Amino acid sequence: MAVKGRISLSIKNRHIAFRFVLERNVTILTGDSGTGKTKLINMVKNYAAEGKASGVTLKCDKPCVVLEGNNWDTILEKTKNSIVFVDEGAKFLPEYSFAQAIMRTDNYYVLVSREPLPQIPYSIEAIRQIIKNDSKPKIEKIYDNVSIRDIRAAQYDLVIVEDSKAGFQFFQKATEEWGVVCKSAKGKSNILSALDDCRERRVLVIADAAALGSEIQKLVRYKNLSGKKIDFFLPESFEWLILKSAIFDGNENVRSILNDPVEHIESKVYFSWERFFTYLLVEESRNREKLKYPKGKGKLPSGYLTDTNIGSIINAMKKR
Repeated sequence: MAVKGRISLSIKNRHIAFRFVLERNVTILTGDSGTGKTKLINMVKNYAAEGKASGVTLKCDKPCVVLEGNNWDTILEKTKNSIVFVDEGAKFLPEYSFAQAIMRTDNYYVLVSREPLPQIPYSIEAIRQIIKNDSKPKIEKIYDNVSIRDIRAAQYDLVIVEDSKAGFQFFQKATEEWGVVCKSAKGKSNILSALDDCRERRVLVIADAAALGSEIQKLVRYKNLSGKKIDFFLPESFEWLILKSAIFDGNENVRSILNDPVEHIESKVYFSWERFFTYLLVEESRNREKLKYPKGKGKLPSGYLTDTNIGSIINAMKKR
């Protein structure tokens, strides 16, 4: 059976103990040198090689392995239903071939990297750092509070939307009453250049948190240095926002899944949560004529653009 749901890990020796919970198929472990990232990797590697004789105690419901070496791809093909750790020194980590390979597996991955990995779709929620705390360091999320929840609470001169399809159509309509320009960045990798090109001083950036992990560090740094007022509105995905809205309040299946997505999403089928929520919205709106969501996220059905539903969708982020 593929890895799914929350996975708790406890790794310790006489000197240090790491305890954390994995909630997604990809976790990025980042941070400064000397915080313990490589120490964690070495403890996993030593336990995998020598077991208790290594002096390491590892508790996890799934096998834990460190992927390394020139034959990493052969090893990965044989690794099933496991927690796979990769250190930042691995030459294959930033390669496109590695990204393609892990998308076809049923493992969870802990990737140590101080540099973004744009070839892998990972959420801002998946980025963690080790905080020193004597012999019990903490592993915490970095971007927990980077997103605002109410885009009507402040005034803006410009709205930049990552999406160029249904999501952009929605926010273009939703922001009409503000009298501001709303433009599409045409992809997450173009958000930074769109910000750099704009002269407006108050800017709202709207993007899917589920796949923005590789861009968030640069965006936050730009915000802090630019002198502009920049807010980020980052729902898990546009489809997640719709499902979270009052439009689907009466749907028990949707409510159950949104209450605890990690227990429902099969990562081998839906490597990114954004893909899963698109599938779910397509399925759950299939028999609702004015709300039937397109598989390709093309033209947004008119039912989502009524004043009532626009308000409901925007307000859904407040319930997060």
